[in-house]
Amino acid sequence: MKYLKQVYDRLIRGNFISRDSLSESQRQMHRDIDECNAEYADFFESIGFVLEEGDGYYYLSRAESRTELAKKLERYGHWIDVLDFLKAWEPVFSPGYRFRLSRLQHAIDIDIELKEKVGTLYENKERPSEIAARLIDELVRSGFIETIDETTEEYQVTNAFLYLEEIVGMLTFEETEDETAQ
Repeated sequence: MKYLKQVYDRLIRGNFISRDSLSESQRQMHRDIDECNAEYADFFESIGFVLEEGDGYYYLSRAESRTELAKKLERYGHWIDVLDFLKAWEPVFSPGYRFRLSRLQHAIDIDIELKEKVGTLYENKERPSEIAARLIDELVRSGFIETIDETTEEYQVTNAFLYLEEIVGMLTFEETEDETAQ
């Protein structure tokens, strides 16, 4: 397993390793997996993945039921909506950004677009200001923001928020690639 780190780095991102790649390093990784297939399979199994082999390529999968996949897609959809709402409210909403709940609620009250967006975040029919408070609670529980002052309801965005931006960035990138290929 001479290329374990490179193989791991490539496959864990959802990429493939192909035997017919133009990249010599990828072809070397493929040969290494061929030669040490059982060891690679055991390694990935120990961290919860299955090393899958196709016709001249390898990739990782995870055993998930259709219900789990559907729930995962719903969660991603929800977080995409959250990110869309937050960036519509404040384009600079990112790590280090500080804000008060009252400022967010005021923005929703005066901006029709924000009021419509916040209304789609949760299924029940709460008032927009209640939905904003619920969203802030969810962001705190998830670690995307932290409370600076409970009395003034002031918050700061953490580095974990980059995860949401990266997920949306990956989805947008993949969609753009697919559209270009067609």
